This record gives sequence, C-alpha cells and structure tokens, in this order.
Amino acid sequence: MVLPVGDRNPTRRRPYVTVTLIAANVAVFMAYNLQLPEPQLTCFIYRWAAVPAELFDLHPISPTQAPVQPACLPAALAAKSVLLSTVTSMFLHGSLGHLLFNMLFLWIFGNNVEDDLGHGTYLLYYLVGGLVAVYAFALINTDTTVPLLGASGAIAAVLGGYLVLHPRARIHTYVPFPLYLLVGLLPRARISGWFLIFAIVDLPAWLVLSFWFVTQLTALAEATAGGEGVAYEAHIAGFVAGVVATLLLRATGSTAPPRRGQPVHW
Repeated sequence: MVLPVGDRNPTRRRPYVTVTLIAANVAVFMAYNLQLPEPQLTCFIYRWAAVPAELFDLHPISPTQAPVQPACLPAALAAKSVLLSTVTSMFLHGSLGHLLFNMLFLWIFGNNVEDDLGHGTYLLYYLVGGLVAVYAFALINTDTTVPLLGASGAIAAVLGGYLVLHPRARIHTYVPFPLYLLVGLLPRARISGWFLIFAIVDLPAWLVLSFWFVTQLTALAEATAGGEGVAYEAHIAGFVAGVVATLLLRATGSTAPPRRGQPVHW
C-alpha cells in the first residue's frame, strides 16, 4: 500500500478550520462509536447519516425498508431531518481505520487549501464538496437504503483543490518493499527515509493525487463487478468537484489571498 504521510509545503496561516474539522470528527466518533451499544448505534446512524433513497423526496425511509430493524429505528427515523443528514453524515465514520485514514488525508492536504482559500471560503468549499459527493452517489444509487457516512467525499474535494493549487509540492509517501526499488523510474522521486521493509519517498503532488484518483476509478470498476462497501462514486465526484471549484475560484482571483509573515510549520 502506498500512503501519503506528510508534505513539504508550509503555510502562512494557522489551519484553524482543518484542525476544528478533525477534532469534530474524532469527538463525534468517540461519542457514538465508543459509547453506544447495538442496536442504539444502528438507530443513531440511520438518524444522522445520509440514506440515498431519502435524498430526492426528502422523506425518511420506512423502518421496514432498512436492512436491519432494531426496535428503536421507527423513533430515530421519525425524528430525522433528511437535509441535515447530508451534512452530519460527513462527521460519521464506520470504523477507527476509516476515521484515521480520512483525518490523515485531511491533515496533510487541508491546511494548504485552507491557507490559499481563507478560512471561511475553505469551510464552505469543504461542505459543498461533501454535498456534491453525497448527491452524486445518491444519483447513481437512488434505491439504496444503506446509510452513507464519512468525510471521504469532502476530503476528496480538498485533494482536488490541492492538485490544482500545489501540483509540484513534495509529498512524503510510505512505500513498502519491494515497490520502493522502482523509485528511480518515477519523475522527481527520491527516497528521504529508508527502513528496509519500507521507505519514505518524496513524490510530486500531481503524481500522488493522480495515482489516488486512478485507484478510485479502478476500484469503482471492480466494485461494479461485485464488490460493495466503499462509496467510490462519492470519492470521484468530490475530487472532480474540488478541481472544478478551485479552477473557478482561481479564475475569479479568490485563491491565494495576500499573505504576511513567515511560513508556519505544523
């Protein structure tokens, strides 16, 4: 597995929004995943996660439509706001691994996009990217009654923005043996840390993010053939939305506002 673990791209602003988003995601996960027993956890997710079958008529599904039907489900669905769930679903995660991978990507790439867009614009950009991802997935899976949850779509938009704004930034990437032996074949790649069973390889952002996007397309094709469980459509839609939105913002002069002072290393 090739995994980004950091970047060499200091900012001039403190990434308050990115840090707040990470803290909120972690706090919500600790509050429900670690505290709620089954079946209350299932009911919590159905109330606060986006369900594709609900998103166009804006009415909660019937409890009988859910794949699982704990006794608390009717009350949870009766109290649900479908519109609100499109936002709250971005702060829910299905497992600790899901949370940690998402927060790692948000930390690496979010601070620089926030730096370029400004705090307020970045927060709106993040939320709109997530909404585009949710509705893109729902458009393709209109009858699905399985909850859609996670920050992946919004973070994919951040990745798309980073690709546009910082294509040549150096990304520190974990590469296992024997893949790191092929580093010499990659453009502008060099090993910055070597630990025998893996290496930390510095790669240009355009290469890392393009590879990530291609893996999502490939995984979607394989999932269509029978795999389930990951919303690759949402990842792809969020990434494309981030690229398009960033190009539009840059065209209107809304990116990279004037900076003062020395870079801030976080």
